[in-house]
Amino acid sequence: MPTQTSQTATSGNPMVVRNGQIAELVLNSPDRKNALPLAAWQAIPGLLAELAQDPAIRVCIVRGAGGKSFCAGADISEFEAIRSTPEAAKHYDDINVAAFKALKALPIPVIAAIEGPCLGGGLGIALACDLRIATRSALFAIPAARLGLAYPPEALGDLLEAVSPSNAKRLLFSAERLTAEKALDMGLVNEVVEDMELNHRIEALSAALCANAPLSLKAAKQAINRLALPGNQTDAALDLVNAQACIDSADYREGCRAFLEKRAPVFTGN
Repeated sequence: MPTQTSQTATSGNPMVVRNGQIAELVLNSPDRKNALPLAAWQAIPGLLAELAQDPAIRVCIVRGAGGKSFCAGADISEFEAIRSTPEAAKHYDDINVAAFKALKALPIPVIAAIEGPCLGGGLGIALACDLRIATRSALFAIPAARLGLAYPPEALGDLLEAVSPSNAKRLLFSAERLTAEKALDMGLVNEVVEDMELNHRIEALSAALCANAPLSLKAAKQAINRLALPGNQTDAALDLVNAQACIDSADYREGCRAFLEKRAPVFTGN
């Protein structure tokens, strides 16, 4: 299937590229280490909402354009003009958080392919993804304390899903840059690969996820996301609905038949 791009690849504008069952959300400001201007943050929820309606897509990959940086966070050059008051800062944070929530709400697995700097809001994007694969040369930090900012509480929730409260404090208090190996030890990323192996690993992982039953992955993602909320506040009724949908699906019957017939299942998402 030919590759399809959702919008013109103008620098600064994120874009979605579809290739068969896999879509990529590309953060597209390579001249600024993929730091995102406000307009880019605003565009992300709409792009993902459109992607969520495409039944052909099984996996979404988030990566930075240019092959040198995942995302250096928000475009700080805009802050003086559009984030100069508490009200403006709150509005800006709300837009950031809407992008994070859109990634978490996408009903398919989302993989962050991380190379180079992954900083501030860029790390927030990565933490909103389900899985994070990083190159050995990747760097991680939350520099809010050096800018006099408070990291949005909703984004802190995503951080606490990945690391312990003590390690979250270390990141926020120190604003230090972590190597990929330190990030792996902390639980900030799932895997670290050699720089030249990132695309190969992402392709292999995406293929493995695409081979599994879409309804099962959706049910698992939504249940885990709810169970991870503070206080374990979860809508158990919706989790049961999703589980029942799996049992009622053609994919469940196909999975059972394939197991008994000792062959690979072919799932359709139905």
